[in-house]
Amino acid sequence: MARNRPYNRPPGTQDRDNVREVELARRQALIAKLTETAAKRAANPVPPLEPKPERPSRDADSYIAAIAAHPLYRLGEEHAADLTLTYATLVRSAVEIAGRGDAKVVMPWPPSKVSPSAIVSLLAIGAIGSAPRENVEFQGAQTHSRGRADEVRAVVFPYARSAHAQARQVQVDRHELGRTNFEHVARYLGSGSDAAKDLHQVLARVRQLNGRASDGREYAEFEHPILDEVIPHGPARGDRPSNSSILWRTRAKTDIGRQARSGEADDPAKAAYFMFTVRRDDRLGNELRAIKRPLDLLILDLSRNGRDRLGWDWVRRASEMVASLREIHPSAGILAVVDDPWSYRAARFDVLASRRPGKNGKVFPAPGSVVYCPTSGILQEVGQIAPPFEGALSITVDGFYGDVDRNIEHLRELANRLANMGDPAGAATARNLMGTVRRSASLPGSIAELSRFIERETSAAIADDRLATYRATADISTLTDPTSLASQGDADKGVAAEARTVMRTLEQATPMATLIEDAMQPALRSSSRSVFVFRSDMIAEFAADRLGRSHPKLAERIGNGVIRFGGARALDTVADAPASARNHFKRAIVVAPTTSTILAMLAEPWLPEHVVVLADADTLAFAARDASRLADEIGVDALAARLRTFAEKANSRVAEIGRHSVQLDAEAPSEDVEFPTGSVIDLTGGGRGERRLVEIKLGNGQRIIARPSTGMVLRDDGAATTTFVERPASQLKRGDEVCVIGAGFIERARSLVNIRATAAEEIREYHNQVAKRFAGIPEDSTQGRLRVLVARMGQPVVPIERARYWIDLHDEIDKPLHEVVPHAPQDRDTFMRFTEALGIGQKLAESFWLWAVVAQRSHRMRAGNIFHDAFRGILTDPHAALASNRDRSANIRALRAMAEEHVATVADTRSIEAS
Repeated sequence: MARNRPYNRPPGTQDRDNVREVELARRQALIAKLTETAAKRAANPVPPLEPKPERPSRDADSYIAAIAAHPLYRLGEEHAADLTLTYATLVRSAVEIAGRGDAKVVMPWPPSKVSPSAIVSLLAIGAIGSAPRENVEFQGAQTHSRGRADEVRAVVFPYARSAHAQARQVQVDRHELGRTNFEHVARYLGSGSDAAKDLHQVLARVRQLNGRASDGREYAEFEHPILDEVIPHGPARGDRPSNSSILWRTRAKTDIGRQARSGEADDPAKAAYFMFTVRRDDRLGNELRAIKRPLDLLILDLSRNGRDRLGWDWVRRASEMVASLREIHPSAGILAVVDDPWSYRAARFDVLASRRPGKNGKVFPAPGSVVYCPTSGILQEVGQIAPPFEGALSITVDGFYGDVDRNIEHLRELANRLANMGDPAGAATARNLMGTVRRSASLPGSIAELSRFIERETSAAIADDRLATYRATADISTLTDPTSLASQGDADKGVAAEARTVMRTLEQATPMATLIEDAMQPALRSSSRSVFVFRSDMIAEFAADRLGRSHPKLAERIGNGVIRFGGARALDTVADAPASARNHFKRAIVVAPTTSTILAMLAEPWLPEHVVVLADADTLAFAARDASRLADEIGVDALAARLRTFAEKANSRVAEIGRHSVQLDAEAPSEDVEFPTGSVIDLTGGGRGERRLVEIKLGNGQRIIARPSTGMVLRDDGAATTTFVERPASQLKRGDEVCVIGAGFIERARSLVNIRATAAEEIREYHNQVAKRFAGIPEDSTQGRLRVLVARMGQPVVPIERARYWIDLHDEIDKPLHEVVPHAPQDRDTFMRFTEALGIGQKLAESFWLWAVVAQRSHRMRAGNIFHDAFRGILTDPHAALASNRDRSANIRALRAMAEEHVATVADTRSIEAS
């Protein structure tokens, strides 16, 4: 074409002319089309869209007032209590979004367990109690009635049985609940019937309760219905548990259930008030479509337990539930309950946020609320006010980085890479390995030292179980398997091989061990008291054993109570002591805490003057980020100041030890350092004895090893009240429900019933008995009485100087109760010979042994079976425990409630031979 162009025409001129003509023709055609379209619209105008109807809102103030009109009681107590600010906020938030399609995120702080069942039940009480009062005419007379109340149908996801735990420890006043529902029944006089009438009729009958159970005896637990049975619950389809209907507990244990009813209130297809349950593995769309009537509320449990149930990709799973709900039940409100700052932000921005259309549409986070409430649970004392903040005048932060945290960062990158490659199993393995590395590096001694300690202090079965959490071989082998995606994703960097090298180093030494030794020096020099807080009692005992050998002064100070080593609740025990005692503690050293533990600790009203936090740099960086966010949201100036001080110190120290800055907002929080309490419970007591043992396998994966005659605690639902009974281990059978009194139970129970306080009184009585009986030995001198005492004890012979310590009690008797230290033999055989020589009866001696000696031990790992015996007595014989501990009745009831959370079903039993 260029060859035929005339030489005097500029190149490209004719092409440009052609293009111009084509564009002009196209423009004219487009103008003509637009003109035609405008003419058609003018001829046929489109009516304007009708405004979207405003969904009705509920009166939150009326709901809260109606709930306040119903006195609430702790189970078995006669004095009413107030609703905590946590539950008042949760219920108010639920009322505001119910049936409106809105969403809200609520985070109670400090983190505490929340019962979705309690939220829904309180919501139903508020709805029924806030209905307007009316008068109806029946047979010529005016009768007080109420208008139809708002209905409450809610779904809980991800559901688990623990959703009911707190709601089963609260009773609703029978007079107010019965009267209110009877007024609703009056609305139906002479008219038809529906599911709401069935519910009102059943609840109106609670006025007849008087505490008398079906066995003819009276129980405080049956004077009022419990909160969990106010409305029914269960899945929308399929079988439902027996304890899911209205008044399921009261009707089963009293004669109130012998009256006829339609049963429509318990039918999920007809019920006006119902809590639908959706579990993690359910098909979300199918479950939501099975709910035929309009749904009012979704409670999204994104607490630590809820997230654990959903798995590490909980954001995706929760988002799937939200998307399904908005498609099938668009009018339902969504209440997300979280318990840490990162989850709070993720729920608002990732799970529940709304977005404008378009690729780069603006994201609008869901509204959120952080509520500070130092009282956990549903109820608090009437008129209770938040205590002032004391202590934490100085906060010191120290940590380590090095090869350990570099490997943790590389493992996190590998886990994210495997997830993007479509290998969730490989990603989970990488994260599990990451936890093993962090857990091992955070030990107060090497893995080899821990192994020797556990093998010396426990049985072989427990040692093997505990040490399994510090073995990385299986995970490394999985990641390096040539046939796996993980080996391909790790081909360039060799992260798994790097982890193997790090674990070999940790076999011999850990960075945390050095940190503790440095942090320990001020405590050794100080005249004030210090408390070291570890992640578990086992780790605390390991640290005391290892450091006490190389630092005799430490062992001496631990012995006289100047320095205290304890598990996660050690600081709570100090804080609960009288002010005159706790103020002697000037320093708290928190070792290897989780991010959540650090923030929760800073929210404690009382702290020692000096707080030291020791953790790896990765944990410190994430904790600093979350502390800054929480300080901006919490609305409590004193707490916000603590959080900002920690964040500043942590960020400064992290920068000093060389951790590179990373985009924390794009990362999930650091995997928490958890030291599992183990899955094996050995109740054989060690030593010699019967070689035939019983191994009890439980449905939750735990194993109990016991002698055939060992008394086990079983839950018995057949009695008038849910009770615990004792049965020999040899008589257990498949399907029995056993209360597992293992390390996890003991750690919680010790703080719950404040065993130290109980034990202190027993020690005082023990010392008085010993002093009195020793003085009664017919000899003129102390030396002479000691010779008689030692002779009475028989073989093996006890040295007189050792026995002198046991009877040297003058100073201890005069000490304040909280400072009393037991002077007694530390092995049971010698103790029983000693008390027998003094003329103390065996039954009384057994009580002294359990409470005055065992409960005060620092090395409690050796005494697990003895603690089992102590708590077994409280659970199986509660009336005797209450009779001798009247001032601790609430704590003993709380212990029995906690025991419900540690019940597991027997899967199998078999006889084994002791090795």
